Amino acid sequence: MINTLLRTCLILVMINTIFINAQDKIAVVQFAPSGVDETTASNITSRFSFELSRTKRFDIVEREMMNKIIDEQKFQKSGCVADECAVEIGQMIGVRQIVAGSISKIEDFYSLSIRLIDVESGEILYQDMDDYQGSVKDFIQITIKNMALRMAAEASGDDGATEQTDGTISSTKTGSVVFNINQNNVAIFIDGRYSSRSSGNIISLSLSEGQHSIKFSLSGFSDWEKGINVLADEQMSYDVELLSGITKTAEASTGILLVHSEPQNATVFVDGVEKGKTLLQITDIGVGEHTIKVVKNLYYDYTEIVKIQPDAISETRAELKPNFGNLSIKSNPTGAVVMINGQIKGKTPYQIDMLKSGSYNISISKDLYHSHDEKFIIVDRSENVRDISLIPAFGKLIVTTKPNGAKIKLDGQKKGVTPFELDELPSGSYHLTVSKELFQTIDKDIIIEDGQTEKLDFELEARSGLLNITGQPKGAIIYANGNKIGEIPLTNYRIAEGMVALKVESKDYHSKTEFIQVQRKQTYNQTFGLERHSGKLIVITEPPQADVVLDEKPKGKTPKILNGIPTGVHTIKVTHPEFLSQTQKFSLSLDEKKEFRFKLMTYEGSIQEDIDNSIKKRNRYFWSAITTVVIAGGLQLFSDYSLEQYPTADENTDSTYRNAQLGEVGAKAMLGVAGVLMIPTLKYTFDIGKLSKKLEK
Repeated sequence: MINTLLRTCLILVMINTIFINAQDKIAVVQFAPSGVDETTASNITSRFSFELSRTKRFDIVEREMMNKIIDEQKFQKSGCVADECAVEIGQMIGVRQIVAGSISKIEDFYSLSIRLIDVESGEILYQDMDDYQGSVKDFIQITIKNMALRMAAEASGDDGATEQTDGTISSTKTGSVVFNINQNNVAIFIDGRYSSRSSGNIISLSLSEGQHSIKFSLSGFSDWEKGINVLADEQMSYDVELLSGITKTAEASTGILLVHSEPQNATVFVDGVEKGKTLLQITDIGVGEHTIKVVKNLYYDYTEIVKIQPDAISETRAELKPNFGNLSIKSNPTGAVVMINGQIKGKTPYQIDMLKSGSYNISISKDLYHSHDEKFIIVDRSENVRDISLIPAFGKLIVTTKPNGAKIKLDGQKKGVTPFELDELPSGSYHLTVSKELFQTIDKDIIIEDGQTEKLDFELEARSGLLNITGQPKGAIIYANGNKIGEIPLTNYRIAEGMVALKVESKDYHSKTEFIQVQRKQTYNQTFGLERHSGKLIVITEPPQADVVLDEKPKGKTPKILNGIPTGVHTIKVTHPEFLSQTQKFSLSLDEKKEFRFKLMTYEGSIQEDIDNSIKKRNRYFWSAITTVVIAGGLQLFSDYSLEQYPTADENTDSTYRNAQLGEVGAKAMLGVAGVLMIPTLKYTFDIGKLSKKLEK
């Protein structure tokens, strides 16, 4: 009960407040949707209300307050005509005028229709409609804003208008109006006074805020005329279609205007209409006063009111004052990035001419240097030179150790080995780790300061001893605790402290292992002599008393037993003064017993004798074949010579030709004989091979 009473009182207070200011307030009801959803229609209504409020021509009731009153009154809109509903809502919330409208969409074609309604009489005071084809985003940003501005300009009455009398401008604030017109060379009248003619289909007028009358006139077409309330710092646009018809065009007296400027190529506006570039001549400018504005980028605008006389020439000379200065930026070091007002412009040395006067935020930055920021003011016609020395944001780190070769890490990242030097290390705190195998690891927190050198020298404490190993055989492999560390001889090998098992091994030798207790900073000298693997040889000859030679070393007379013979490949030879010697190559394995029995033979009737005889026969046939080939070569040379002499022989030509033929035939015959002689040569070579293998057995 109490809550209901409080809510009712609140509503009455709100309604009463609205009624008190009813004459100054209007309301915008949600536009009726067609082809769009309720959310989109609500967003478009809100944007139109916002743009309308920005013009400050209306005092608009907040939509939240309006909706709350409607909800509390349980107003139902179903079944009522749109304008009737709008009037009823306006009466309910107590406003003098209300804006209603509808939004429709077909594919990407949008259309908005709005009406300003007098709540008391129901009369439509103003209505407008505009179309747009494209995205809803552009429709909201362009069309909605323009329609709100047009309503403010045309339907806000005299409130806030700037009074004008006889063309005298009473306000320095201006707005712009753009007309998209379907004809060219149209006469433009502003506030009843002829201005000039259009040069295209787009006419842009810059007018002082307040009420103005605009008329477009063209022979053969009906005049287009409209009163506009220009809003300061806003732009409105209108589509103008001149229709064919008969109109009485007022005769306009004109004069000629010449506009000069220094520098040239400046843009000229006459009464807000862009006319071209200087030097500019306008031959049909209307009689009376005109506002001439000359504009050029990076120069101050020049404005002058010129009075045009009938059939007379008027001139305007605009001396444009520079609105810029020059800026040069150098830095040490060069190559720094230059940013002006947050935009990257280039790298030093940097030069920019004709920079618009004003205040700029300049930032100079380079990797590993502190950025330089400053606020700099460019004055008209000034030459500005900035020479900036950047402060290093890095230092230098040098690390040496005894011994060298220690690994360097900064914040856990590998950087190199000692002696270590890093010239440009960004300033800040780092964790330094110095480590070397078999030496104590050093961890240290360091600070690198701007432009300073941090030099560190460490003597690493050894956690090892030195090991020297000599012995036999050379090249034997050395292992420490199962890891290969080198070969004999080994010198000054650093080995970790503690118990170490040293093992030395080599092929065909017995391995050997020794244990040592390694202590810091101690040197250990070890010698290893490995015993070679061996076997046994038994040598027997028939007859006995032959000399035994093993690997070219005498070993005595047969029968002979040889112990401790190293494993591997050997050559044994037995000799006797009355018999042929015999040689044999063999391989001896570990603990192997190998027995040799040689039956010595005399030379006569032996295989060796057969071999020697075969060698003699082979050599005889071989050299005979070589001799025959040489003879064949000589005969061929004789034949070739005779053929060369035949064409020039004056006498005995037949004899010369026969000699050539006989020489060639003889050469071929000798080659055939040589081939026949090579057959026994090959046979005896084959026999020698077979006999040699038999002898080796």
